[in-house]
Amino acid sequence: MRNIYILSQIANDNRNLILKVIYKMVDQISKQLNIMFLIHFFVSILFGIVFLIFVEGFVAFIQWPYLDPVVGRLLGAALIGFAATSLLAWRETEWAKVKIIVQMEIVWCAIGSIVLLVCVFLFPLPFFTWINIIILIFFLIVFSWYYFTHEKD
Repeated sequence: MRNIYILSQIANDNRNLILKVIYKMVDQISKQLNIMFLIHFFVSILFGIVFLIFVEGFVAFIQWPYLDPVVGRLLGAALIGFAATSLLAWRETEWAKVKIIVQMEIVWCAIGSIVLLVCVFLFPLPFFTWINIIILIFFLIVFSWYYFTHEKD
């Protein structure tokens, strides 16, 4: 009787181990999302450095009609912060560890694109505004797609 109990216990332990392995496989982030974090890092760090260090020159170059160097540098600092979170997310492999970053990116991109879309019709803004809108909407669509894909599983 003791042998049957031991075999039963081994079977249960193996089943639990297999279920943990399967759960881990399902909980992994996709390679494509990992690549997207890296792309987002480079885009955010580029714009972040430009706004943090070269805000006056960049604003003149794109013919932005308004200049507030403090707000521009604050935007640069925020973009570098977003870049850092994307780099940290790129290093992770589990969905649970990057989910909040994906949610934050969705919120940031949604609000940013809405604000810019409204402003482009209210103020005389340069063509470069549309490039910013396209970048934000691109990341909004991509991060939303990955979010809903991972949450569905």
